[in-house]
Amino acid sequence: MISGFTAWEPRIDVKQSEAPGSIVVEGVDHLESIAKMNLALLRNRWSDGLPVVPATRPRVDAILNGTDLARDMVVGRILPRGGVATVESLAINLAMAGGRPEYLPVLIAAMRGLTDPSMRQQMMQSTTGSVCPVVIVNGPVARQIRLNSGYGCLGPDPAHPAGGSIGRAIRLVLQNVGGAVPGAGNMSIYGGPSRYANFVFAEDVAGLPPDWEPLHVERGFPAASNVATVYAVASTAQLNSPKVSTEKVALPSLDRIARVMAADYGNVFSSCNDAKVPGIVLLPRGIARGLSGLGWSKRRVKAYLWEHSKIPWSVVRGDYYLYIRKADAWPLLADGEPWPLAPRADNIMIVVAGGEQSQHGYWMRVGCCPFAPASSQIELPANWDRLLEHASEELGPLPAT
Repeated sequence: MISGFTAWEPRIDVKQSEAPGSIVVEGVDHLESIAKMNLALLRNRWSDGLPVVPATRPRVDAILNGTDLARDMVVGRILPRGGVATVESLAINLAMAGGRPEYLPVLIAAMRGLTDPSMRQQMMQSTTGSVCPVVIVNGPVARQIRLNSGYGCLGPDPAHPAGGSIGRAIRLVLQNVGGAVPGAGNMSIYGGPSRYANFVFAEDVAGLPPDWEPLHVERGFPAASNVATVYAVASTAQLNSPKVSTEKVALPSLDRIARVMAADYGNVFSSCNDAKVPGIVLLPRGIARGLSGLGWSKRRVKAYLWEHSKIPWSVVRGDYYLYIRKADAWPLLADGEPWPLAPRADNIMIVVAGGEQSQHGYWMRVGCCPFAPASSQIELPANWDRLLEHASEELGPLPAT
């Protein structure tokens, strides 16, 4: 038995992986070939139900120009199937999702985050809940690849197509490599339209107040670095008409946000640990700057939301589902006292994003069942400038915002 624990080695060498296979589809013309290809993908459960772009060898090779990593390099295992995600398999799914070479570095970083143990992606994939990944990108790469941080940042947006393609590629990887087919590997009772492209967007760093750190800096990365931060969310809610023109109106606005945060707390306590993030608060630049102008640092906003989103003990005691989790909860969750959504106020994630009109915020509640978000550095290839030049030739100049 001791030998079994100390000398055990995996039977599958994750350093190596088989090259993806290929299929041949023929038709009387190009349109018929594409139609037959999509039918073949549907029959084999390799599609998300919408038409995909043919992942031909030349197209996949072109996508692979977006990285200096070897095509057979293993990025991670995707559960529940345990399929090995290589750089090439990511490129194939990105090609199917209509992606471009300059999107590949972000996809690789996102998948590294999703396969980080802190994300517990096996539970995200197989839960009966409706959970999908969120990817927040910081750094110059976001604007360079036309990733949206402003109006309609959660999609869709034809002027900023990167988020839709990368998000859809993530879904295809989770399904095709990880086996998350509804009713089989993926047991989500409802699923949802957000699963087609998930949530992939950039933080509005240009709109941040001077005294508010961007997300990736809060998480320990240099300000100039390119970083993808991933998490899993189960539901979202619009935060109507927060106003911050004066302290008198700012406090009720923050109170409304806190009430929404506390309204649906089930998954918040599905795993309890010191790094748990109860969800993501999106604030447009006007609200963030308004709060900053009133003397509110980001840390102070977090502290206020943490305090005012606590769940009253009467609610905790009356909710059997919640109360039975007490044994696994943080030591600070004591009898007779309100329960906070996180062990510390700093665990609340605030991201500045969205349109410049500051009429709404957005709450993204955690889904099953990550321990903590995961952030990964985005590695750019040596030919990056040429890829961006080619993108400008094909897509035109970068959008103004």
